Amino acid sequence: MNFRLPHSWLLEFLQTPAKPKAIASSLSLCGPSVERLEMIEHEPVYELEVTTNRVDMMSVRGIAREAAAILPRFGFKAALKPLPPAPAIPKILPPTSLKITNDSTLCRRILAIELGQISLKPSPAWLQTRLRQVGLRPLNNAIDITNYAMWAIGHPIHAFDLDKLTATNRLIVRQAKPGETFTTLENLSYTTVGGEVIFDDGTGHIIDLPGIMGTKNTVVSASTKRIYLWIEDVDPVKIRFASMTHALRSQAAILNEKSVDPELALPTLMYAINLYQDLCSAKINSQLVDIYPSPPKIKSVTLDSGLLDTYLGTSLEVATVSGIFTALGCQVQPAATPRPPHRFSLHLTPPSYRAKDLLTPPDFIEEVARIEGYHNLASRVMATPIPLHPSPVQFDLEFQVKQWLAGWGATEVYTYSMISPKLALASGFPLNQHLEIKNPYSAEWVYLRRSLIPSLVAVFAHNPPTSITIFELQHVYHPSPKPRALPQEELHLTLLTSNTYSHLKGLLEALVQKWHLPEPEILTSKTIPAPFAPSQSGRLQLHHDILGYLGAHKSTNNFCLDLDWSVFQKYAKTHPTLKPLLPHPPIIEDLTFTLPPKTPLGPVLTTIKQLDPMIDSVKLSVRYQQNYTFTLTYQDVNRQLATQDLATLRQKIVAALAKTYHAPLVGSLT
Repeated sequence: MNFRLPHSWLLEFLQTPAKPKAIASSLSLCGPSVERLEMIEHEPVYELEVTTNRVDMMSVRGIAREAAAILPRFGFKAALKPLPPAPAIPKILPPTSLKITNDSTLCRRILAIELGQISLKPSPAWLQTRLRQVGLRPLNNAIDITNYAMWAIGHPIHAFDLDKLTATNRLIVRQAKPGETFTTLENLSYTTVGGEVIFDDGTGHIIDLPGIMGTKNTVVSASTKRIYLWIEDVDPVKIRFASMTHALRSQAAILNEKSVDPELALPTLMYAINLYQDLCSAKINSQLVDIYPSPPKIKSVTLDSGLLDTYLGTSLEVATVSGIFTALGCQVQPAATPRPPHRFSLHLTPPSYRAKDLLTPPDFIEEVARIEGYHNLASRVMATPIPLHPSPVQFDLEFQVKQWLAGWGATEVYTYSMISPKLALASGFPLNQHLEIKNPYSAEWVYLRRSLIPSLVAVFAHNPPTSITIFELQHVYHPSPKPRALPQEELHLTLLTSNTYSHLKGLLEALVQKWHLPEPEILTSKTIPAPFAPSQSGRLQLHHDILGYLGAHKSTNNFCLDLDWSVFQKYAKTHPTLKPLLPHPPIIEDLTFTLPPKTPLGPVLTTIKQLDPMIDSVKLSVRYQQNYTFTLTYQDVNRQLATQDLATLRQKIVAALAKTYHAPLVGSLT
């Protein structure tokens, strides 16, 4: 994410004598990278690159916080200035006139207040200049203040025309249904697909696409006299979904989809109210609404000096480490008695705006390394010998198979090797037959997977239904039968399709043909793995090896193919085996049989093939209802087949299918 910041605006939040070039150099070494420092409207403007996990730095105050922690490491005095005092809200004011109905699963916090006597006019020159410097277009003072406050403090904020909301005096937070329409403030109309978070005025009309963009029917206009100043904290996944679905990209959407700290909402609102009072002569007309049912809990971490020394390769004094964390806004409490053999232990609680970023001791250690400066850490080459790079011959086949599958229309996906208990059970193995992780990162990553199929089904569940085939070539993990032995790690190629069985079988045949494998037999089996529907699936037998399984998924309408990569690799060839041309031409003909319903086709093909050595090949060519047409190739290496030979072969085939499968020939042999 790129972010522009005028130098004079930074100095409103940061007290420092450092010059712009020194600030840019210091930040680039220990914080956000300053891509360029350029003059815009006669002032230095920083253009910074901020990583997506640090949305707390996507504001003037956020960069000022970082600079206050970093600049002293380079010999510059720096301190974060306090925010202006919050405006007084008299207790005698009435509550807001709107009745708000919130769904806390969609919107985690709502702040709102009514402002009246708005004097609408162009923003002052200094505010317009700053908005242009950061790439925003000035409109009028009432709208510009919301953009300015968002850029300054870091939380998106919105202003409604209050008189356009009073028809029902209601505001309902809900999910959109498919087919609802709304028109944005840019006068573009959209139709919901269902699942977007919207605001409803109680009559079914959409009055806002929260966290992304306002709508035309509640926009601040030249006639606005009262505004409803509003901040919401909507589920970031919903924000991302709606923004990308409708191609509505705004600075608010970019911030909200990365989970802005809800604790920034109140400072942003108070900052904006001060601006409305100064620039719009606004009066506060109501009490503050603050709907915040479940404030997030911030996790504390204990950091021991021994772990810190191990990661950094050097020893830092406790005062240095504590000072770094204090400068970053963390609460630091030294342990009275460090845990032996450590020199010190610190109990650390991150600030709310870093609560989702600083979760484990290594996260805090990374902050120490960053602020102390990676350039100040000792550079030492590891003492152990560098291992030789193994020959990547086996990777060539993996790469080529992936490329060809993609060329045939399949999409490669990547899923986690660690899975939830729900996905573990979906593989057909009980939980006690899975490898359980002793220190899981979360409750969703507890076990190592034994099958790729449940993970691929989960990918389908998170995507809209469409005609698609996905695949993954990754490891599965099985407990070793030997005690205290390492797990058995197997590489599998798994495909899942929402297309037909024939489509997936066609991909299998294409793989077999491309890499010159023997044709596998599709056999029914009583030991079909659990993700497959036993009555609609088969085992792929390749001589004495099981290549994998093909068939229907037992709990969805999809079809899946699971191949043991070691077996595939064993038989795969880059070039076909040369077969000498036989002196006698083959004889090819079609025979059609009526098979009883639910007759497995694999054994039928095997039965025909094994009847006589002169039957060189048999393939299914046409199917109509229960009539199956097989294309047979007859050939003898020693002689040309005569008419009597063919008649004998046909009789064998007809008799065998009639006896074994009760499948009569369509037509007659005469």
